[in-house]
Amino acid sequence: MQKALDISKHQNTFSPEAALAAGVSTIILRAAYGTSRDVRFERFAADCKAAGLCTGAYIFLTHHYYNKNGGSVQAARDILRQQVSVLLETLAGRGITSWVALDQELEAGQTMALTPAENTALLNEAAQRLRDAGYAPCVYCSASWAKSRLAAEQLDCPLWLAYYYADPHDPDFDSCTAIENVNTAWGEYTRSLGRKLCGWQFGRIGYGAKYGVGSANVDRDWIYFQPNEEEEEKPVFASDTLKIGPVSAGDRAAIRTLAESLCVPAADAGDCIIVGPMNSSQRATVSNRALDLGLGCEDYITPEEGGGRDAEVLAALERIEAEQQRQAGRMDAVLEKLSAAGGALAG
Repeated sequence: MQKALDISKHQNTFSPEAALAAGVSTIILRAAYGTSRDVRFERFAADCKAAGLCTGAYIFLTHHYYNKNGGSVQAARDILRQQVSVLLETLAGRGITSWVALDQELEAGQTMALTPAENTALLNEAAQRLRDAGYAPCVYCSASWAKSRLAAEQLDCPLWLAYYYADPHDPDFDSCTAIENVNTAWGEYTRSLGRKLCGWQFGRIGYGAKYGVGSANVDRDWIYFQPNEEEEEKPVFASDTLKIGPVSAGDRAAIRTLAESLCVPAADAGDCIIVGPMNSSQRATVSNRALDLGLGCEDYITPEEGGGRDAEVLAALERIEAEQQRQAGRMDAVLEKLSAAGGALAG
């Protein structure tokens, strides 16, 4: 995970040196609001590039506003294309190396008439334009938005979710509970996304001075993986139980804590830990965490299941042995008849 800030003209000033000193490695800048460029983007982008910060960008989209598209999907598509064109012009030559986010939310008084499927299809079109231009797209929205206004399973790019589990007293990075241990409905939903989740905006209140921005508040984010890590292949697991290890004492505690938060069993097995049984969502969360920690992870067959297969093998062997005995008995009978026939001929 990497510490990140997302900032815009509302921060007014920004010191990359202060952010770096505080452990931040990624900055995501607002490039545009609709078809209007953010007036601080160029300066902030140049400063980030000079400081060696990993730099991303986002556009606040408005194509989905009913008062702009009148409920027409085609009108929304036309507006979105205009906004993405402005975004691409704004990003050119600015040294963008991290995510380019399509920010979707509703301001006060706004409504949206697009269905989740329609909305997702439009975002996929925009994401493809960004990929074609050499950028790595993601969608930024709240956890509730992702679940209710997107068909997340059909979205063909990662999600960067906002979920402020500790409002009104947002934590900083060091006191932020890992998403695996946020035991709320939205925490469970967020972590259930697994590799679909590229970032988590967990805080927005306070800490501006600490991170070198000219506002009292600043958005704080965990970036779980960067675009160049997006295609990293991870093994696919099929069993409802996983064997993880070898593990250190710290790794064992981390996996146990995660298992407890998911309400799944975890048992020590020498230098390994056995987790499960669990459903596919829980398995994805556990396996991703284990692999992120650099631990071995494999499907585990319970002794009961193994015993069942052993019993089947033994039963098959017994059937083969019984058949061999029957065949031997038949052969003995044939030999006896031949012997008797031979004796009769000799007499």
